[in-house]
Amino acid sequence: MNKITLLLLTLLVSSILQSQVAPDKYWIKFTDKNNSQYSTDNPEAFLSQRAIDRILKQNIAITENDIPVNQSYINSVVSAGVTILTVSK
Repeated sequence: MNKITLLLLTLLVSSILQSQVAPDKYWIKFTDKNNSQYSTDNPEAFLSQRAIDRILKQNIAITENDIPVNQSYINSVVSAGVTILTVSK
């Protein structure tokens, strides 16, 4: 084999090996908001007044999707040794 072929083969093998590495970041999605301390009946407890005004102006209903993630769920992930980068409703 000539040097160019050997170089290309080395680059190909190294790129294949690197693509097999597991990612360092994962998306964890919870399927419910059970036992949350918040309720859609009291949105002032978890939404800013500005957000509530915007929702009312656009005639959008406040739903369970607006409730923050249950803190006990977050705590269980942290206790498993995971570093949380961000939390999304």
